[in-house]
Amino acid sequence: MKLTFRVLSIALLAGSFLLSSCDTNEVRLCFKADKQYPKAMERVTFSAACSENIDLYHWNFGDGIDTITKGSSVEHVFVQDGYYTVTLHNTDASIADHCPPGGAGVVASTSIEVMP
Repeated sequence: MKLTFRVLSIALLAGSFLLSSCDTNEVRLCFKADKQYPKAMERVTFSAACSENIDLYHWNFGDGIDTITKGSSVEHVFVQDGYYTVTLHNTDASIADHCPPGGAGVVASTSIEVMP
């Protein structure tokens, strides 16, 4: 069996994402935020509906909060203003074992500027 790996990266501005993909089972991760510049204590919805072949979503909000969801969207409140890197990981170990580098899996991330 031949495995082919393809890593694709796209970097866009606020409210968008960095997309990585690995050809095993055509797993793709991507997400977007519903607000470009949320205020502190304002609820932000992140949607990964554009992702493909994902069972569990591991979200890291860059403020010390992590969560795992079965659904493709999640809400989060940033308590303080500042810059945060929000990261979404694929938690399917069978895919992560085949994706470079060293089983790191598929990852998407974006920067969010939270206003006072």
